[in-house]
Amino acid sequence: MKNKNLKTEALIIAEITGSITSEEREELQELMRTSSEVRALSEHMHRVLDPQISEIRKIRTTSAEKIIELGNAQLHKRGKIRRIAVVSLAAACMVGTLFTVLYYFGQKSKPEALFAKGQSVWLDLNRKVIALNGQGGEIDASGSFAYNGDETLQLAAVVGGNDSIKLIVPWGREYKIKLNDGTLVHMNSGSVLSWKPGFGKGKREVSLRGEAFLEVAENVQMPFIVRLQNEEVVEVLGTSFNVKAYNETGLQVSLFTGNIHVKGKGGSVNLRPGQEAIYDKKEQLQVQPFDSLQVQKWRARVTDLQDAGIADIKKEVIRIYGENVEFDPAITERRTRVAIDRELPAEVFLKQYALVNGLRYSKEQGVHRLSLPDDK
Repeated sequence: MKNKNLKTEALIIAEITGSITSEEREELQELMRTSSEVRALSEHMHRVLDPQISEIRKIRTTSAEKIIELGNAQLHKRGKIRRIAVVSLAAACMVGTLFTVLYYFGQKSKPEALFAKGQSVWLDLNRKVIALNGQGGEIDASGSFAYNGDETLQLAAVVGGNDSIKLIVPWGREYKIKLNDGTLVHMNSGSVLSWKPGFGKGKREVSLRGEAFLEVAENVQMPFIVRLQNEEVVEVLGTSFNVKAYNETGLQVSLFTGNIHVKGKGGSVNLRPGQEAIYDKKEQLQVQPFDSLQVQKWRARVTDLQDAGIADIKKEVIRIYGENVEFDPAITERRTRVAIDRELPAEVFLKQYALVNGLRYSKEQGVHRLSLPDDK
């Protein structure tokens, strides 16, 4: 029933944007003729989307990766646009047409978090986008991708030779993927991994934005290359390491086993197990020891912030849960150690934080709020 509703919604969107085919139009007309619910849904969607049609047409070809970027930016942004919602990207893909519709919620509308709990991980194949459920998928040596439990897809059949495959993990989600060379990549939330369909045939190369733990299959004839967003390059043969390269955190490449070579803006370094590469204040690469338990805590679904300010906690709540939290300006200078257990809901963590720090917790229109008690 859910898939049927998604497809109906996608047909209506296709009609509104002018991308509907003749066969789809006939299908939609038949649905509207036989169902009052479909007619009511169509009227509602036209009321919401018709005023935004010019914006809709501008972004009809927006990639899934761009949607993630736009959504992440909006979760941090204050201004007239309270929230942006993505309408039926998965449904649009089901009818063979990839496009995106964004619409604005007014002050009185029920706000919806763009990356709320349950938001899908996306596999963007340029001509096709797949919503990924569960904890992981696997690509075998023939290039067949197994996902969502019992579904498979031959990637070469839908991805052109010059295209890229992108695995997009939004805030609040994690995903493990086994590549066709046997390398396992465990991706943290808010991350994008991309590679060419010819991966493993002559070279092994991926691009990463965000954070991931990689267990690279050894192949002395074919190094494994990880390209990061600021032109850093990590080169390995067979090893396990963690890469953290979010925009706001700079670079942190931590080596657990094997050996790797890291090239960056400030030169290059070789790492041994127990060492990590970071940028110093002059943006020069430097090597330092690291605490393996701290680096790996996100994989155990625990985030440990040693000296967290309010801005740090807000970013982590968005990253882990895909939910927003607002702090009273009077407490923005507070700093403390914080441990976030990802198995607990955001509301439980924030209530505990409020109790320990003598704050008041409330939730209004989907936004968590922490403030000083009335008597302070």
